[in-house]
Amino acid sequence: MPLVSVRRTLLSILTLAALRAAPALAQKPGWSGTIDVNATTLFGTASQTLASFAAGTKHSGTAFSGDASVRFRYGESEDAQDVKFVSARGWAVATSVDGVPDGRVSPFLLIAAEESLEKRLARRTAGGSGIKWVLSKSETGVASLSGDVLGERTLPLSDSLVNATNLVRWSWRLKAEHQIDRLKLSHVTYYGPEFSTPSQYTITTTSVASYAISSAIALTTTITDNYDNQARARGARSNSDGSLLFGIRATF
Repeated sequence: MPLVSVRRTLLSILTLAALRAAPALAQKPGWSGTIDVNATTLFGTASQTLASFAAGTKHSGTAFSGDASVRFRYGESEDAQDVKFVSARGWAVATSVDGVPDGRVSPFLLIAAEESLEKRLARRTAGGSGIKWVLSKSETGVASLSGDVLGERTLPLSDSLVNATNLVRWSWRLKAEHQIDRLKLSHVTYYGPEFSTPSQYTITTTSVASYAISSAIALTTTITDNYDNQARARGARSNSDGSLLFGIRATF
């Protein structure tokens, strides 16, 4: 099945499952955290190895809720002459704060930054504020839609033929997650068109299936697809890059 079909199918399942649930979702107040280690490899005609590390923390409370995350990824491939080269390298950090965590509608602040060899980004930083709508919240699932306006600065790599840009971008996010006993499914779709030129945009989708083998450890499968329609203009080989990763998650 094509990657886009898998992604859309998982998103539909998550959204419908979250919307059908009824009771109120019980969240433990205070701080929690996760650490993810993921990897994948291809060998034979095409040789490629990709590894990623992610850590995150969340706070749930009556005064505010928030989260912060950091991610690193590194990959190597081999060309037709069996010469290895770095095909993926980057990091990303993000943090957000919700002002009314128990409300159906909540204002929030968001700050993010990233670097990406695949997208030919030396640095991209963004910050802004918006509104989050909780579509459904239950004991087993939650679904939300958020919209905000971001100020963004993009610095391409030094060998790029394009200049640094400063712009304003719309930001829309659909999030959904659903718990089925030990299995947890989650999905996030981000769509960010430029304010003045909507035909220039970025889309990121991330789908994760995790299976808990204990109260603190889970096995994970992660499908990520990134699309930036200005990446090739910065010198990237493609506007799109995606990955299928298998790993382990520790929760504390």
